[in-house]
Parts: sequence; C-alpha cells; structure tokens
Amino acid sequence: MNLLRLKNFAARKPVRVALLFLAFGFLVSFPFWASRYWVDVGFYVGLYALLGLGLNVILGEVGLFNLGHAAFWAIGAYATAILNVRFGLPTLALLPISALVAAGCAWLVSSPIIHLRGDYLCIVTIALGEIVRLVLINNPGGLTGGPNGVVGIARPTFLGHVIRTPMDFYFLVWAVVAVCALALRQLQRSRIGRAWNYIREDEIAAESMGVDVRALKLLAFVLGAGLAGLAGNIFAAKMRMVSP
Repeated sequence: MNLLRLKNFAARKPVRVALLFLAFGFLVSFPFWASRYWVDVGFYVGLYALLGLGLNVILGEVGLFNLGHAAFWAIGAYATAILNVRFGLPTLALLPISALVAAGCAWLVSSPIIHLRGDYLCIVTIALGEIVRLVLINNPGGLTGGPNGVVGIARPTFLGHVIRTPMDFYFLVWAVVAVCALALRQLQRSRIGRAWNYIREDEIAAESMGVDVRALKLLAFVLGAGLAGLAGNIFAAKMRMVSP
C-alpha cells in the first residue's frame, strides 16, 4: 500500500517537475564539488545511460531481444577512430557520422533477420557481436589495427575549446543524453511510438490492424544502433584509442 501511494505521489505533474529540476540541478552541480574520480564515474554513468536509451528503443519499446548491442558501440567507436586518425576528420564532427555508420550497419545486418522472434533473434544478435569482434581483430584493409586497435585519436574541440578534462567529457555526454532523451520522449508520444508498443504487446494483432510491423521493427533496431554509435564516438574521444 505504501509503495502504491508513493507511485501515485510521483505520478503527479508538479512532483514530476520538481524531481526533474532536482535531478537537473544535481547533474549540473556534481562536477563542481565531486572529485575527479567521481566525475569520471559520472561520465561513464552517462555513457551507459546513452547505451541504455538505445537498447530501450529496441527491447523496451518494440520487445526485440538484442544481445549484440555492444557491436554497434564498437562500430561507432571504430568509425570515429578510423576517420579521425586515417583521414583527419574532427572528432566531434564525427558524432553524427558515427551514429549514421552504426545505423547503416544495423540496417544491413538486421534486414534479413528482423522477422525472427524471441530466442531466435537473441541468438543471432549474440553471433553478430562475435562476428564484429573477429572482423576488428582480423584488421581488414589495415584499417582497424588488429588486436592493437587504433591509437592517437585527436581530442574533440567545441567552439575553439579543447575537450580534455573529466568535467568537459562529463558535460558532453550528459548533454547528448539529455537531447536524445527529449527526442525519444517525443517519439514515444507519436504514432510511431504507439505503433511500437502495439507490436510489443501483440505483433499479430498490430499487423492485422494495418501496422507495418517489419518496417517499424527495423526502424527501432536502426535507431537504437545509432544511439550506440553516438556512445562509441564519445568513448573513443575520451580514451583516444580503441581496441577489440
């Protein structure tokens, strides 16, 4: 009963707004009073929150069991590393490009398997993660550096400011998380978001009502992979190297 009352209390709009402002104030002020170690921890919390947002689109919204999500994180990180080190493109400018590369790879690999359900899709995505790892180790075209990976990634810059400190990366990752979370919130309330939920609850019923199940499942998979690619870019910029 107490738990139910707490949920009802938290569901009220003024309470939600107050909690949102408290969370915002905590996140903004945290780097100014916490040690460098805890600011770094906060950065990784934000990084995994970004990965979680992508996985939530795939698993939470549509109900697709994907255990190969880290593969698209790696693809985004390697896309950043290769395009920066080999071709000299700015690291921060590669943020959307790494997302597009990861999303494009997701579209290529998921198109033939998106009709699978449950455990079958789960097994295929596990294999996908292992395939990506082996490809990176085998150093195709001399691009990925094999087991040694790619080193020497340039530090990102924003309006002339070099992003180098834990605080800089903390604000970078949480800014991206905030933008993505707001965009996904709007998407949840749209016709696409409602259709995703119909598919998750009853795929056959959704299809009988005229919902394009295959296209919407593919969209969710690609969008989730794109968010993982964003996380990969930020991770590569922070570490300045990537390896399998």
